Amino acid sequence: MSPYFISVIIGTLLGLKRTCPKCNRVQVVPSNKKNESVPCKFCKANIPPAKQISS
Repeated sequence: MSPYFISVIIGTLLGLKRTCPKCNRVQVVPSNKKNESVPCKFCKANIPPAKQISS
């Protein structure tokens, strides 16, 4: 596998990883929910979407 392909996969997964503000557990959200708030799988608290970096 090319290093570029691996870096794209890792970058995509890191963009979908979120940490719950209440229980501090990490989870990966589906790509179709990346711009939405989702409930934590563990404590059901609301996890806001990651802040978008503007250029």
